[in-house]
Amino acid sequence: MRIGGEGAGTGSPHVLVAGADASPTDVDAESSNVLGVAYATAAERWLDGLSVDADRAAVVSVGEHSRSAAASDGAATDLPATGAAAVETVPDVDDVGTVGVLVNDYLSAWDDETTVYVDDLSVLVDETDAETAFRFAHALTSCAAANDGRVVAGLDTADQPRHVGATFAELFDDVRRP
Repeated sequence: MRIGGEGAGTGSPHVLVAGADASPTDVDAESSNVLGVAYATAAERWLDGLSVDADRAAVVSVGEHSRSAAASDGAATDLPATGAAAVETVPDVDDVGTVGVLVNDYLSAWDDETTVYVDDLSVLVDETDAETAFRFAHALTSCAAANDGRVVAGLDTADQPRHVGATFAELFDDVRRP
């Protein structure tokens, strides 16, 4: 897994990578800060896969695999000012409020453009429901836009009804298929 891949950047604020085994990690990060929201990937693996030269990097590790991440639970209070890679953990996948607060805190604190990568929204759809996941994605894209950021999200549609991918696509400026 490489985050900030070799493909040309699009300049599109929000990109959805949808399809079987979709991964947002091949979309270039055109920003100085990178924030990951990892539902399906361990935080350490996500950070190891970071191939862009970001001024700041952090990951919000969500779900069962987050329990092993070396970080504190809850809202970010001391966000890293430079270079440090921070890991925040949210043990419950359905705790979209805490994930949203953490993302907002990072986007607000980092004054340069930030790319928020979400590894796989289908995990959230499976653990909650399509409506909750859609509302979360909508809040995420709105928050990023308000803070000069962009969202690059994956949605593995292999086990989702056809309308789920089409519904999520409405939130994004660009939809790519692997």
